[in-house]
Amino acid sequence: MASSGALSSLVQDIGICIVLAGVLAIIFTRLKIPEIAAFLIAGVVVGPVGTGLVTDPANIETISELGLILLLYLIGLEIDIRKLFASGRILVVSGLLQYPLSILFGVAAAWLLLQAGVGGELLQGRYTPLYIGFVVAASSTLLVVKLFQESFQLDTEAGRIALGLLIFQDFWAIAVLAVQPSFNTPEITPILLSLAGIGLLIAIAVVIARFIIPVGFKWVARRPEVVFAGAVSWCFLVVLIGVNLDFLGEWLFGINLHMTVGPEMGALIAGATIASLPY
Repeated sequence: MASSGALSSLVQDIGICIVLAGVLAIIFTRLKIPEIAAFLIAGVVVGPVGTGLVTDPANIETISELGLILLLYLIGLEIDIRKLFASGRILVVSGLLQYPLSILFGVAAAWLLLQAGVGGELLQGRYTPLYIGFVVAASSTLLVVKLFQESFQLDTEAGRIALGLLIFQDFWAIAVLAVQPSFNTPEITPILLSLAGIGLLIAIAVVIARFIIPVGFKWVARRPEVVFAGAVSWCFLVVLIGVNLDFLGEWLFGINLHMTVGPEMGALIAGATIASLPY
C-alpha cells in the first residue's frame, strides 16, 4: 500500500476529518466563533449527511470514540480537584438536586403539552414524559467545558460549580442507564456495581498517579515529546484497566462482578489524577 501511495480506509478518514476540522477552526477563530462549533460542523460536512467523504460506520465509530476519549482526557487535565471540593456544600447540594429536579421539570412540561392537546401520539407513550425529562436534565460535558475554557472561566467559581454539576450528571446518567432497561422492576444492584467499578478505578489510578507516574515524568521532564507520549499512554492505560475490570476480576478471583467502566469515564479519571502534577 505504501509503495502504491494508497492509505488504509481508517487513516484516510482520520486525515480528512483533521484537515477540514483544522481549516474550519482557523476560520471560526478569525470570526470569533467558538472552535467547538467548527469541529461539529466539520463532522457533519464530511459525514454521510454531508458530502459523504467519510461513510464507513466502523471508521466513524472508531474516530468518534478516539476523539471522545482524548477530549475527556483533556477535560480531566483541567480539573483541579482541590479547588472543585472547595466549592463545598453548594456543589454537593446542587449536584444532587439539579438532575432529578430537571427531570421533574421535563416530565411536567410533557404532561402540560398533553393536557393542552399538543404532541398527539408522539407523547402518548407510558414513559415518554420521563424520557423527555432525562433529555432536558442532561448537558454536554464536552460543549460546556470547552466553552468555559475558551472564555477563560473554567477556573472561576461559576466554572467550577458548572464542572461539578456535569460530573454529578455523569453519575446520574450511570444510574439511569442501569435502570432504564427495566423501569417496571428497577434493580439497585447494577447501579451500585457500576459506581463500585468507578470507585475501584479511581483508587487504582490515584495510587499509580501518586507513587509511580511522578517518578517517570521526572525522568523525562526535559524531553517534551516523551512527556507527551507518557501522558497519552497514561490515558489509555487507565481506559484499558477500566474496560477490562471484569476480565481482571475473572482472571484474579474467578468472578465477574460487572464493574466495567466506560472508556470516556476512564479518560476523565486519567486526566484528573495527574492534573496537579507540575509536568
